[in-house]
Amino acid sequence: MGLPPKDAIAYFTAKGYAVTFDWKELWQQAHAQAFTVAGVARLDVLQDIRDGLTTALRDGKTERWFRETLEPVLRRKGWWGKRTDTAADGTTRTVRMGSPTRLRLIYRQNMQSAYMAGRYKQALENADARPYWQYLAVVDFLTRPAHRVLHGRVFRSDDAFWTTHYPPNGWGCRCRVRTLSQHRLKAEGLAVERGAGRMVTQERELVDRRTGEVTRRTVTGYKVPQADEIAWTDLGFSYNPGAAGLANMLDEAARKLRAADPALAAAAVRHLTKGEAFAAWAAAPQGHFPVAVLAADDAARIGGTSALARLSPETWAKQRRHHPELTLADYARVQDVVEQGEVVQDGALRLVYVLDEPGGYVSVVKATRKGDELYLVSFWRLSRDDAQRARIVGQLRKTEKKQPGADH
Repeated sequence: MGLPPKDAIAYFTAKGYAVTFDWKELWQQAHAQAFTVAGVARLDVLQDIRDGLTTALRDGKTERWFRETLEPVLRRKGWWGKRTDTAADGTTRTVRMGSPTRLRLIYRQNMQSAYMAGRYKQALENADARPYWQYLAVVDFLTRPAHRVLHGRVFRSDDAFWTTHYPPNGWGCRCRVRTLSQHRLKAEGLAVERGAGRMVTQERELVDRRTGEVTRRTVTGYKVPQADEIAWTDLGFSYNPGAAGLANMLDEAARKLRAADPALAAAAVRHLTKGEAFAAWAAAPQGHFPVAVLAADDAARIGGTSALARLSPETWAKQRRHHPELTLADYARVQDVVEQGEVVQDGALRLVYVLDEPGGYVSVVKATRKGDELYLVSFWRLSRDDAQRARIVGQLRKTEKKQPGADH
């Protein structure tokens, strides 16, 4: 484990809490956004376990330290051994509480997820220089076939494969990812594979051991070229903990920006959109990225209870299709457009900001019907031709003459 990687610690400490009886109740990406231990029904016990893991991450503590520190604490609080519960109908069931084996699993799984999330963030920040990622398994007698067959395979950093197969891919997974430059890729004679057309899904049944209720969950696999084999993740692991962790961090950032002084919040948004954070998000968008802070009066015009406007992964995908000419530096201008542009109301829920200058921009912000969220739904550059720009700006100004409620 070595030195404490700040990104791994940030990933883990940004999690909230979710008290669940069974790990299946908190599905996939939610695991990256909320800390949970199956079977824990008391928040104080969950806090003890989380504190132990946070200390282990920060100070490089071993698994043995974690087990020996937590066991007496959990014993005192009654979360140890087995317990028999009796339901209202008289039926009984045995609940497994804490044990050395369980603490070992908690330590290894949470540490692996945190370290992989931290490494994912670092790899994204360096993706321009090292755009190829290689899946590496620990190849020994314990290696699962699905992990062994992926060993050594290379995909681009933005390939769909990493959305579901970035490690860990199952309980006790020891796999990791190595980043490669173009030069290193050629020097080692490695071929690049693509997940497009090879990612498959399958529904599997899960049985609630308390109630017997059956639910169906989806697991994702990769159809391995030149092999009659599909490399499935374990059930509940078809997600990227690092990407989901970034989404959680963005939610926390949004909460702080909404509570901050508007001028400071706007300055913070400028910093975020101009830096590595936005580049990392744009490479693999998860969660909603803050891009502008509106004037309070503007937000109120469309029923917004918050002045923070964010960019969703869905809108980002649309923007890349329809406006591929825009660079990341262009998106760093959204706050400028909101502050300096002319404001045109287009229906009950939309504002259009027009920065009318050669090569200027148009930003469209829309409020949700409840008004609790604002989103950037369109962003594009105006023409440098004066006549063409004047015609387009004139058309945009006419939209304010529409009847209230004519949102589109």
